[in-house]
Order: sequence, then C-alpha cells, then structure tokens
Amino acid sequence: MDKIIEELVKLSPLTPFLETLFTQYGYTKEAADVVSFVISASLLYGLFHLYKYIANRYKNSEATKRLPNFDYQKVTSSRELFIPTRGQSHSPAREEEPSESRRFIPTQLLIPFFLKNAFNEKKESNKYYLVLADSGMGKTTFMINLYLQYTSFFNFKGQHKIKLLSFGDTRILDQIKEIKQPEALETILLLDAFDEYKGLLPPEKPDGLTDDERFRMRLDEIAELTRDFKEVVITSRTQYFPGQEEKPYELKIPRFDEKGFHTLVKLYVSPFSDKEIKLYLNKKYGIFRFWNWKKKKKAATIVQKSPKLMVRPMLLSYIDLLVESNHTFKNTFDIYQTLVEKWIDREAQKRKYEHTSREKFKKDLLEYSRLIALDIFKHWTSTGLLYVPRAEAIAIAQKNNLDLTDYEITGQSLLTRDAEGNWKFAHKSILEFFVAQDLIQHPESWDNIEFVGMDMVQQFYEEHFPLGIIMVKVAGGNFKMGSNENEREKPIHDVAVRSFYMSKYPITQKQWQTVMGNNPSKFKGDNLPVENVSWNDAQTFLKKLSDKTGQKYRLPTEAEWEFAARGGNKSNGFTYSGSDNIDEVAWYSTNSESKTHPIGKKMPNELGLYDMSGNVWEWCEDVWHETYKNAPKDGSAWTIGGKKDIRVVRGGSWVNLDDICRVSYRYYVSAVIHSYDVGFRCVRYD
Repeated sequence: MDKIIEELVKLSPLTPFLETLFTQYGYTKEAADVVSFVISASLLYGLFHLYKYIANRYKNSEATKRLPNFDYQKVTSSRELFIPTRGQSHSPAREEEPSESRRFIPTQLLIPFFLKNAFNEKKESNKYYLVLADSGMGKTTFMINLYLQYTSFFNFKGQHKIKLLSFGDTRILDQIKEIKQPEALETILLLDAFDEYKGLLPPEKPDGLTDDERFRMRLDEIAELTRDFKEVVITSRTQYFPGQEEKPYELKIPRFDEKGFHTLVKLYVSPFSDKEIKLYLNKKYGIFRFWNWKKKKKAATIVQKSPKLMVRPMLLSYIDLLVESNHTFKNTFDIYQTLVEKWIDREAQKRKYEHTSREKFKKDLLEYSRLIALDIFKHWTSTGLLYVPRAEAIAIAQKNNLDLTDYEITGQSLLTRDAEGNWKFAHKSILEFFVAQDLIQHPESWDNIEFVGMDMVQQFYEEHFPLGIIMVKVAGGNFKMGSNENEREKPIHDVAVRSFYMSKYPITQKQWQTVMGNNPSKFKGDNLPVENVSWNDAQTFLKKLSDKTGQKYRLPTEAEWEFAARGGNKSNGFTYSGSDNIDEVAWYSTNSESKTHPIGKKMPNELGLYDMSGNVWEWCEDVWHETYKNAPKDGSAWTIGGKKDIRVVRGGSWVNLDDICRVSYRYYVSAVIHSYDVGFRCVRYD
C-alpha cells in the first residue's frame, strides 16, 4: 500500500514544487509528500464527484427528453433514489400489516424479470402483465426505471421499441392510436396508473353501470386497443383488482395459438424491507457525506419510530420534510399525523385543480378518513373484522354531508379493497392512528377502552398521555373565586386564569406505583385514587413524571383548581363539581361506605373532569392563608406569606359531609402529613 501511495505522489505535478518549498523552510521531504498526496487525493475526489454530477445531469436531461409525460424532477428522483423493485405472487394487502407478507412469500426483482423473461418470447408467451400495489408503493418509479433500463446502452437484448404512457394524461387513448400496427408489432407498451384513467369516473348522465362493470368495460377497451403490441405492462392500485391471486384475470382478446384468451399476469409490488430502507437512506444522504450525518441520523430515528409506514417508498420520500421541519416530532403520533396530512395532500393535488376546491377536498377527505376509521373500529370490537362494506363506506360520507363523490371516497389512497369488495385501511396502523386521535381529542367518549389487538392505539395513546394520565384542556377565562359561606372563602374576588391542562381523574395507585415503585395507600386497588401521600411526596412524583416524559407536570394552583371544579368557561354555577345533587358527582360520608372508590364512577363536571368533589382531598401548590385578602388575581400559586409548612387542599373526601365537598370550600394540611383521605391530580401547560 505504501508503494502505491509513493508512486501516486511521484505522479502528482505538485510534488516537486512542494518538496522545494518545504525544504526551503526547513521541513522534510516526507512532509511535502504527505501534503502533496492529501491535496492530490482531494482534487481527484472533487473532480470525480464533479464528473459524476455533470454525467447525472446529462443522463437525467436525456431521460426526460425520452419521457415527455414526466418532468425533470420526477425522472431525476426516480433514477437517483431508485431501490430495485421486488414483486411477489400474492397481495401484501391480505395481511393486516403488508410488510409482514415478505416474511412468508418469496419475492423477485421485477426489472430483471421483465428484461430477461417477460420481454423474451423464447421464455414467456404471455402478452399482458399487470403490476399491482397500494398507493405510494412506487409503481411509477418502477415503470420509469424499467423504461430507462430497457433503453440503456448496456441492455443488448433490447431489440424492440418501447413506449411509456400515463393514464394520468387525458390524451392517452390518442397517443396509443398514433402507434400504427407495423410499429406496434415491434413495440413494448408500458401503461402507468390505470386507476387514474378518467374513463373510470361515472359520467354526469348515469350509464346504468356499477363501478365494477364500468371498470371491466374500460379494461377490455384498453386490451382491444393494445392487442397489436408486442408486450403490454399496466400498473394499477391493488384495490381495482381485489383477490383472485390464484386465478388469472381473463381478457376478451383471443390468442393466436390454441390456448384460448389472453390473461393478465399479475405481480404485486413488495413493501420495502429494513435493508432496503437503509439502502434508500444511504442513497439519499450518502455514506461518506459527513455534512449529512445529522440529517441521516434524524431520518433513521423517524423511520425507527414509524416502521409500518416507511415500507412505502412514497412516504419514505417525505422524510426530508420531516428531517428539515422546524417542528419537533416528539413521538410516533406526531410523525403519523404529518405523513397522513402529506398523503391526503397528494390525493388533493391529483384530483382537484382549483385551490379552494382542493382545500375543501382535503378537509372533507381527512374528516371522512376519521369517520370511516371509527366505523371500522366499531365493527372490529363486535366482529373482529377490520373492514366495512363499500355501500356503508359511501353512506358514511353522505350522512355527514361530506362533499365527496363515490369515486373519491373509495378511490382515496388510505383505503383499499379486499377480495369480497369490502373496504379497509391500506395500513392497519393508519386506522389505529385515527382511533387514537379521536381517543385523545374526546377521551370522555372512550371510557373502559381495551387495547388488545390494537397495539398502535395503545402506543399513540401512551405517547400523548403518559401512564394513561388523560389531560383535559381547561380554556383560560375570568371567574369570581370564593363565596360568602365562611370567612375562609372570603372575600369573593375576580381572577383571570390562563389556559392549562388538568388530569381528568385524580392520580391512581397504578400510576403512582409505575413512577414511584411503591403504593402507600390504605385502600388498595389499581384504579383507586392514591392517598396517604404528603404534599412533598406529590412533588417528588411530579418531578419524576416530568423527567420521564419530557413534559412539565405540577400541582394545580388553588385558583386553577377552583376554576376547573366550577366548570371553567362552561360553568353552570353548581354547588358541587358538576351538579347541585352531590350524590350524582361525589363519594362522601353518606354514600362512600367509609372508603375510597374507583375513579370516574360518578358524573363528570362540565369540562369532563371527574371526582373533583369527594373521594379524596386534592393537594394544591399554594401555601395556606386564612382568607383571600391580597390573593393573586392572575391564577398563579400564592406562595408569599402564609404558613410555609401548611398547604391548601380542596374538594373534600369520602369521610366528609356534603358542605365540605362544595367547589368553594378550602382547607389545609401540613405538607409532611400522610393521610388516607388526601390525594392529588396534576396540571401542565403546552
């Protein structure tokens, strides 16, 4: 190796000059040789990459000229980031998660298959090929690279002409007809995105055909129009050819031999493997491009957090938007939300021309996706099935006045069709995302949810609500704090509270045990409120919870607690939190049977907060003051003056009379005291 470097140094024109310069200033000849080698190697490296850049620009330009239906950016990204497409005989959509299919079904590289076998009449006698995949799996990228590799200088077996046309172009039928029979007989025809063919859309004047009948008719028309071509390869979304993996799709085109009619040979695009995802990231960010290492590391982290979506090349292509975004993706839920938005935006870009109609389409399609997910989830809880019939899917849009046509509903990329014509999400994890999103936004509608079989729902949920501590937003507002019932609650004064989040329930023993590793409560039970904890203990818990989750949790201030207990801006002025009838909302001395009770068994208040009256007293941040004289008016914790070692508790408990459970009643306990009728809940800001 040293001899090779030595010879390279001798060849460098810089060597004599550097040797003279270095010896003149007292340095050794060997030092000059080292510098000469580094400079020469750097120049060669730079020249190589400059040549590579210019060559790629030229190749991309030439490829774009040969593919007038595709712009320069599409051709460039298809060439430079292409991961060789693999195919399989059975649809990945048969699995709940398509990526699982690669574990059990053999795959093959599709382009070598076509170049060596399908386009070689000595090996294959089939004429029509159908390449199927769900949305975003890289069908168009595959077709561009199949075309380019067939026309490559190095493909010595490419003896025929080849044309690549797209059904996204409304002129496609005319373009096919322009190729007359003599030329067609020697031409391989690649037809991309049959599912985007405008002829599949229902006409304004009803033609009496079902979508399936119209689809079959259009397919037969295309087959008839292309019968003279050497070979025909068509791509389409899988949902238009559901099932039938074991049965050929017969066309109305007779063969010239004695084998009856032509059939569509079906091949399904395989999802990316982990190895292929890694290869994609290496192509995108480079292996030795140190200036991209930070981006590459962030991209790898994002992929790791959402592996069930990143098996799709289209979504993986959005990795730049995530990596370069100023938004901090705190968890998988954030990543899914962004990717789903991009997915729906892609559908809108393809379907709507005018900006206003495109934005409305996106809004309606997002809402429809949410509604259909909830409906499928409802089916799943009762039947174990993850789909809805097509008619029901359409009815959901109509019932909710969503401005979507039948084709836009069942043709949208988040849904796919199974062999029986039922509709389900292309990825189960997207269904789970929408379910989790509704669960997070409307937790009051999801009491006693079971996560068995819905692991991603649980993951999304726990990311947003660590340890199952559901937080309810309390919009800020003004209210009159206190009452004239006793001196402790006087004077009544105006307080302005900023918005915050409060836990829907008191902290439970299970949540305490998870964070602290012990359970100090007298009355044992996972869903019972934790009690027998001092104010100092609560502070320790909240610090550990904050450190564990990266979010800042604390005790509510006394003003926040009373504002929330009264119902915030939705307050109906009830005596107790949620009602004037204490038995509806609280466990207290009369009905508690001298013990605490599981959280959430009584009615909530106007904000959806449970157990703010009764069950257990709840610690507040404030120190104790005998009255409200000089109390803060901004809702902050009152920690100036008062008795420093005494803290405020609110709400009453299972041992107290009804009067003490009023929303305005206030009391105090030593910060170090452990009492089996005192617990707490938490708050946080965004």
